[in-house]
Amino acid sequence: MLVRIAIVEDEEQLHNYYRKILEAWGEANGVRLSLTYVRSSEEFLFKYDKQNIFDIIFLDVWMNDMNGMELAREIRKFDQNVQVVFLTGNPEYVFEGYEIGAVRYLVKPIDESKLTQALDACMEKIREHAEDYLTIRYLGENLKLSRNEIMYVKVEGHYLQMQTVSKRYEWKASLKEMLVKLDSDRFVMANRSVVVNLEYVNKITREDCILENGEAVPVSRGAYGRLNDAFMKYFFKG
Repeated sequence: MLVRIAIVEDEEQLHNYYRKILEAWGEANGVRLSLTYVRSSEEFLFKYDKQNIFDIIFLDVWMNDMNGMELAREIRKFDQNVQVVFLTGNPEYVFEGYEIGAVRYLVKPIDESKLTQALDACMEKIREHAEDYLTIRYLGENLKLSRNEIMYVKVEGHYLQMQTVSKRYEWKASLKEMLVKLDSDRFVMANRSVVVNLEYVNKITREDCILENGEAVPVSRGAYGRLNDAFMKYFFKG
């Protein structure tokens, strides 16, 4: 299993300390780690804004200009699932940190056992939700996306367009390749070119499928019956 970790820490002398602990933990637990070190919140946003490529982010709270808490709020706007661990010399913001879904709040100097306990907690959550993610090759990177945030996937020629809650992605692939990655009870064809996530469907007519964001996806005559039945089953399964 590969786990991608970002450490956003402006004290560069701590990078080697974290690396030794993380690599030892990965070896002991049979987990391959991809470690990325970033020196500021601004650098993180410049390089990785709206890219859901990390599984865990360690964030230093006290940094120049934009601090770690502000960065965490920005990250949460486009990624609700990444595990966040705060690193700080001052526990002042501990409750605010938990409000944005932090797994741990580690006070410096950080003890090795506390850091590994935080990793264990993050991995427990990652394994719980492993099936909620899929990976696509996008702009030369392996991009991890939550299935829960996909509204629909549409084929346009040799390209796929995926509309999520926060962003639209387009890359070269076939709809057939994507369908095998999606739960057929939740993702259903509205026509030959579009599969919709029933979680975001507000209404189905014989002509259109109306989504929560107001978009109307055309419904073909052949797809209407199965789409309508799947919708009823999905929302009234009890």
